[in-house]
Amino acid sequence: MKIYADERRELILSYLSINKRATVKQLSDYANVSEATIRSDLSALQQEQKLERTHGGAKLIKSNTNNINFNERRNQHHRAKEKIGQHALKKIENHQCILLDASSTTYELAKVLADTDLQLTVLTNGLENAILLKENPNLTVLMIGGFVTKGSNAITGKLDSQILDIYNIDYFFVSANGFTVKNGLTDFSFSEVELKKVMASQSTYVVALLDHSKFNVSSTLSFAKTTEIDEIITDKPLSKEFMEATSVEITIAE
Repeated sequence: MKIYADERRELILSYLSINKRATVKQLSDYANVSEATIRSDLSALQQEQKLERTHGGAKLIKSNTNNINFNERRNQHHRAKEKIGQHALKKIENHQCILLDASSTTYELAKVLADTDLQLTVLTNGLENAILLKENPNLTVLMIGGFVTKGSNAITGKLDSQILDIYNIDYFFVSANGFTVKNGLTDFSFSEVELKKVMASQSTYVVALLDHSKFNVSSTLSFAKTTEIDEIITDKPLSKEFMEATSVEITIAE
């Protein structure tokens, strides 16, 4: 079965995310394409600064952003994230079931949900989100189980993601390391990206909560293309060119 270049390059990045480095032959076998094709893909990905070529192969570029822990990320663009979280609350109605990822932006939504009178079912893989929300008697809070990583708020993996099959999820509120029209929502962690793909596929509406710093930024792995995103809530107006290039509904938090 033929796969397109962008799908093939995502396969390469997925392999490197797990194995850190690889030879051209290993990637050729993994993607079931010629070594010449892999070399061309590696050159393209290197130009996009997503990997570094090595003798006979490639390795991922280490990113400082990926190493920033949750508390530090919470403080970045904090006021913008507050505005976005408060605006996202307006979309939620009584007795709905919502899903929150473990990002620092959805944490701001969790903060306002912690004081809501709405009766909701909330699913999340965010440790800090669950700690906040469990004190509100109006909320039924369920955690998605998996692995816990040092410095992270996220529980990742698919050990208990079958819980997503049980509930009819109205909204999935999610953030990302970056968003581009070409690649959609992107992030670094392979395990978290894989879980977010499942979360998005199981939700009626996918709403991305992105502050202005996330646009025109592309990370290693895509987890939702523009066709899979129903709305983006952000804090500042975007350029006319960007608005015309994407079909996703863009809402500016007030």
